[in-house]
Amino acid sequence: MPTREQAMALLSGCMELLDKVSRGGGVEDGRLETLTRREIECLRWSAAGKNSDEIAIILDLSSLTVAGYLKSAMRKLDSVNRMQAVARAFRYRLL
Repeated sequence: MPTREQAMALLSGCMELLDKVSRGGGVEDGRLETLTRREIECLRWSAAGKNSDEIAIILDLSSLTVAGYLKSAMRKLDSVNRMQAVARAFRYRLL
């Protein structure tokens, strides 16, 4: 049985592969917009397995503010969910 870290790494790799296949194999290195420091922090904590409430406590924000940062990051990274946004942020070397 893999550890949680190994399972997360495997899941991230699978999501990157699916993303590449769905885009016809091409990788877009240029992002239209840059992420803010808070968006990156929220993605980093999300990658660590934290939910919005936990991230809000860590960063001393409201959970709605955290959700807003994550939604903004997902939009900028052209992602449909947090995990895809985290995978793309890793691929773009933002995390």
